[in-house]
Amino acid sequence: MIFFPRFSLGDFYWWFVFNPTDNPSRYREQTKEAEMGFLAAIFSFLFGDGDPNWDLEQRRWQMIGAVIRKNKGAVAAEQIAPYLDEISQTSWETEDYMLPVLSKFNGYPQVSPQGDIIYHFPQLQVKAAETKENKDLPSYLREHIELFSKATSRQQMLAIGLGVLNIVLAIALSILLQGGIAAELGGIVAFVASIYWFLLAYGIAFLLVPTVRYFWLKSKNNKIIRRNQERQLRAIDYNQLHLQPSLKRKIDFARQFATEKVISQQDITYSTEQDLLDQNIERKDKIEEEWRKMLDKD
Repeated sequence: MIFFPRFSLGDFYWWFVFNPTDNPSRYREQTKEAEMGFLAAIFSFLFGDGDPNWDLEQRRWQMIGAVIRKNKGAVAAEQIAPYLDEISQTSWETEDYMLPVLSKFNGYPQVSPQGDIIYHFPQLQVKAAETKENKDLPSYLREHIELFSKATSRQQMLAIGLGVLNIVLAIALSILLQGGIAAELGGIVAFVASIYWFLLAYGIAFLLVPTVRYFWLKSKNNKIIRRNQERQLRAIDYNQLHLQPSLKRKIDFARQFATEKVISQQDITYSTEQDLLDQNIERKDKIEEEWRKMLDKD
């Protein structure tokens, strides 16, 4: 007796529609969204909806810059670590993971008499008066889990059903065309028979592509979860260790370099938001005062 494993349409549903690596809140958000059009839902089922972390590097540098500004331009490496990736034990000890940050924001290290290293960023110590601080700055950089599809469960079931129907019809067609019937009937029947293998391959690919993408996406999301956990652990470690003598000493040393210069409207000589002549009229008194100072020097 030959044993065939039981495999039902419901198995496809749980493979594609339910994503165990996703978190429940994002799944609820997905179900609340308006339904896509049919063709858009099919495309989403087959190829997904794009990378939700396309702006990851932009968010990373914005957060790091915000942390440095929040600390008035001087930080310890442990304050930046929750926003970086792939920090090995050796890199953690030598703090060379800070090199890209120093390069990005034109910073440089400062060494205390006790040998502690902090990082000073003079260019981030200047801000405009209108700049609003981000009070809701996350404690670590969090990547978004990528959904299998934003199509609704019903639309995904319809897509799976369509793929199964393609295969069933292709097999049924092969049975009907056996015995040279296509050659006898000719016309459209002969044409369909000639593209039979294409139709069968299309039906198989229709389900194979999302199946492969599902397992690839599962692996990708597992890596995202791991990176998020590593960053979160570094943030937790900092919150727990920042009162310890060694780290507290570094932060106290960093505060010696912490300063902030706020550029007000009076500090701006010219602006592109207003016509040059109008600016000169508004600043007439200031210009005359500058001229008097120059004449007095002469």
